[in-house]
Amino acid sequence: MEKLKNIYTNLFGEQLPLKERFFHFAALGGSLASLLATAASAISIYRVANSLGVSFWSIGLPGMVICFTCVVFFLLTFFIFKITKNLKFSILLCLVGLNFVLFPGLFLTVGGIGSGMPIYFVMGLVFTVLMLDTKPMIIMFIIESIWYALIFYFSGRYPEVFNLGTPFFVMPEWAMYLDEAMDFFTVAISTSVLVKVLAVCFEIQQKRTNELLKQLEELSVKDPLSGAYNRRFLLKYIESGIEKHKETNAPISIIMFDIDKFKRVNDDFGHLVGDDVIKGFSEVLMNSCRNYDVVARYGGEEFILVMPGASEETAYARAEQIRKTVENTEFSPEINRPITVSGGVAGYVSTFKTVEEFIAVADEHLYTAKETGRNKIVWNGSLD
Repeated sequence: MEKLKNIYTNLFGEQLPLKERFFHFAALGGSLASLLATAASAISIYRVANSLGVSFWSIGLPGMVICFTCVVFFLLTFFIFKITKNLKFSILLCLVGLNFVLFPGLFLTVGGIGSGMPIYFVMGLVFTVLMLDTKPMIIMFIIESIWYALIFYFSGRYPEVFNLGTPFFVMPEWAMYLDEAMDFFTVAISTSVLVKVLAVCFEIQQKRTNELLKQLEELSVKDPLSGAYNRRFLLKYIESGIEKHKETNAPISIIMFDIDKFKRVNDDFGHLVGDDVIKGFSEVLMNSCRNYDVVARYGGEEFILVMPGASEETAYARAEQIRKTVENTEFSPEINRPITVSGGVAGYVSTFKTVEEFIAVADEHLYTAKETGRNKIVWNGSLD
């Protein structure tokens, strides 16, 4: 089972381009469809041979040879691609052989215009549309359509020349209907499976694309080290919060944190440990947030927590909780002393003209906390 899974992954896995996966399906599926066509033709010819009292091989040999050639041809194109790795050449070879040799050969040897073989021409045109790019697809589609129209015309005009197997004019009516029915269901099933496979491949590809786009979007708004939002997103988010404040008068507060003596952490324990502290502190902040709060890395070891709908008092209480949590958290086993943070709280007031003025107040309070001993939170209430 594991071996079959590996084979499927190598042929149809998401790591392959969609067109390459489809070529694998067309080449291998074409071999299977050719086997089904061989079986359908063999049954029809056998029944006709019995009703006419003639040998099966006397009227069925050309058709069986062509059918078997189809199977070999599809497998051959598959292995040519595996050897040359030239997908465009392999696809073109497959389509030329399919539409100009194999399907016409089957048409001429297993009943002509009165058989079910014209239905297979539909598959040839469908493969052309799906496997080629726009310009070569249009050219090939036109050439193939003209080619098939000529086949129809001359096989109807000169049936004794262009029907080499069991001509429609000696085929019993029941046998003709049986042949057409079997060919119809063979083509219908093959085309349905083809469309389903393409739809599934497209859905998988679309899902993968959406995931990549989501990752790119996150990379554009998030800091890669800490996982917090970056400064650009922070400013836009605060701007939107201010606009909401102007509409609803709902409060909005921010807390600016700074890791105390972070340079000494880097100097004493190395930058990798310093990175661990940055990531660990960011996790503490995010775990302390409400769903609609935003944590952003403002620069270096500075972080800002935006709290829409929170007053300064509420933000101060939350900042104190975070400060105590940080002080009691072990960020790295290599650090032999507590890591502490200082913070400055600011609430938005209508006198602020820009986002920068709003942040500047929190930054000023943070500076006061650092200058008066660190490991503390400062806000307007604490300055009174």
